[in-house]
Amino acid sequence: MVQVRLGLAALAQAEHRATSERGQLHDATLLERFKPLAIPVRRAVNPTDRVSAAAAFTALREFAPGAPIEVVERRWTDLQTELDSTIAFGGSRLSRRQILGGFLAAAAFYDPLDREHAASAFIDEWGTAAAGLGSQLTEDAARVLVELDVLAAVALGEPERLPPPEKTPPPPPDPKEPLWKRIMALLRPEKEQ
Repeated sequence: MVQVRLGLAALAQAEHRATSERGQLHDATLLERFKPLAIPVRRAVNPTDRVSAAAAFTALREFAPGAPIEVVERRWTDLQTELDSTIAFGGSRLSRRQILGGFLAAAAFYDPLDREHAASAFIDEWGTAAAGLGSQLTEDAARVLVELDVLAAVALGEPERLPPPEKTPPPPPDPKEPLWKRIMALLRPEKEQ
């Protein structure tokens, strides 16, 4: 869930760059912003995945029988009901789950350097409105997953958030490197990342 939390935090801070494409406004960074959320949400929505939300609810009921999961489970059920509903796109009716699946696949496998863009195929098939709907559904699912994570942490007596990983110390200097290079490395200010 750390990926989901970081992805939601990045969404809140990300810049939106709108461009005009084929007479429609298009968010140029949409898939890049949703890439960190795509795989965790995709796995959580898939009921047959080992880390699906359905499996998490079942495990919580089994291992923490007194946990108050009703509110979060109701939110997840409402989201599933919304995903199963249909919407008209291009003269045909599609389930929101199908649009979410296409959006998550496009975001998960998005590579700006790739010549065969999954994102372009998604936009060409359903248009920019479907991308907007897919992004909203992804964000809704991610928020419920964070609530589920908090609930599981409380039920299991663990901290809500994992602490950030410890920084790895720099490797020791190479003994074959000349002394003057080591001294210059110590005198040179470190670049901030």
